[in-house]
Amino acid sequence: MLDTVAEIDAAWIGSVLSATHPDVAVRSVATTPIGAGNVSDTVRVTIDYATRPEGAPDAVVAKFRPSVPEVHAHGLGSGAYHREIGAYRAIGERAACRIPHAFHVAGDETNINLVLEDLTSAVPGNQVAGCGAAEAEAVLTELANLHAAFAPVEEATAPEWPIRMAAVADYWTAATRTGVAAALERYRGRLDEADLQVVAAAGRIVRDWYLLPQSRLTLSHGDPRVDNVLFEQTPGGTRAVLIDWQVTGLRNPMYDVGYFLSGSLPVEERRAHEPRLLDHYLRTFARTGPAYPEAEAMADYRTQVLSGLMITTAAIAVLPDNDVVNTLIVALLERNCAAARDWDAVAAVDGAPGR
Repeated sequence: MLDTVAEIDAAWIGSVLSATHPDVAVRSVATTPIGAGNVSDTVRVTIDYATRPEGAPDAVVAKFRPSVPEVHAHGLGSGAYHREIGAYRAIGERAACRIPHAFHVAGDETNINLVLEDLTSAVPGNQVAGCGAAEAEAVLTELANLHAAFAPVEEATAPEWPIRMAAVADYWTAATRTGVAAALERYRGRLDEADLQVVAAAGRIVRDWYLLPQSRLTLSHGDPRVDNVLFEQTPGGTRAVLIDWQVTGLRNPMYDVGYFLSGSLPVEERRAHEPRLLDHYLRTFARTGPAYPEAEAMADYRTQVLSGLMITTAAIAVLPDNDVVNTLIVALLERNCAAARDWDAVAAVDGAPGR
């Protein structure tokens, strides 16, 4: 285990690669930062070999705990390191969906060392612009493969590291209600009145939504925004690579599906393609997963489509109030609220059994 990316050297990279390439000898390495360090310290490590076995990579990506104390404190408090380690190990063992290949996974609740396949040539998603139906289908393919590979999960016998919805209800209820109050003040005049009413309703029902009983659970990504996706071109067409697994949890499969479709597609694009995309998800799920009847899936989707709205409003409570952030938040809220209205999702939560 290393503590910071500054400690990465030729010997350490050589020891990492020796697990898959026993004859490797690394002469030197050079690191280049990736991203702004908001959730991790991530670098691209370019490798110069003294002895290069066949298939050894030109470069890898190393992801460590953030060096900014405040960001690291959030990682410690949220359990993000432990979950990402668990996700890469569990998903890699089953080849459940397309994620970056992990050469090295190590860490605990206090630190993380990930050495991953270099995918800097892939195209990252753009959250403000959103994505089209073809990209959405590629993402739903990977989500369906992920969910089917682990379904069904029994909460009592599942590992401890994934998030449970009921266990985080208090935290996210408080964050969402703080964000709702800020949104109703900050975005009045930028959002339609109908959107503001949905935002206000989110604050009212958030706790009940987190505590909805779920009869169908699987391992879920938890934050499948299009900017947590890389798109690569393969002989078979565009393929989505899912990244950033810090909020992996045990959830209903439609949490991820609703989160992605309600936040990452422009409203009219979603409305035009949503039935086909949902059908594609269910057909992909059915290839390897247990039966998930369409009627049950659509009932689940009707409430879980609120997942994006709940996280967007909660994010307002912690993100800075500036033009860049507000442009992103307004785009998300317009999409989230439109989906909530289209599916009459607030009424579905209000009318849920045991409410």
